[in-house]
Amino acid sequence: MPAEMTMLADHPARQLLDFNQKLDINLLDSVVNSMYHDIGNQQRVAQEVLTNLKDHPDAWTRVDTILEFSQNMKTKV
Repeated sequence: MPAEMTMLADHPARQLLDFNQKLDINLLDSVVNSMYHDIGNQQRVAQEVLTNLKDHPDAWTRVDTILEFSQNMKTKV
């Protein structure tokens, strides 16, 4: 398993990829902030989570929640 995936496996943001759970919009906003403002490992993990979330076949089911409840414009985009 690549190092990035090992970091992701232990990271709390991984729960965003579990579509059996309710979307934690605050966690998603935090991951998006990390993507834009952090550096190093935190940014890489955020990028990995967001890429996997975007590529998930059921990602479209989260759009309404994101648009309605996110406080971060970058998350909405």
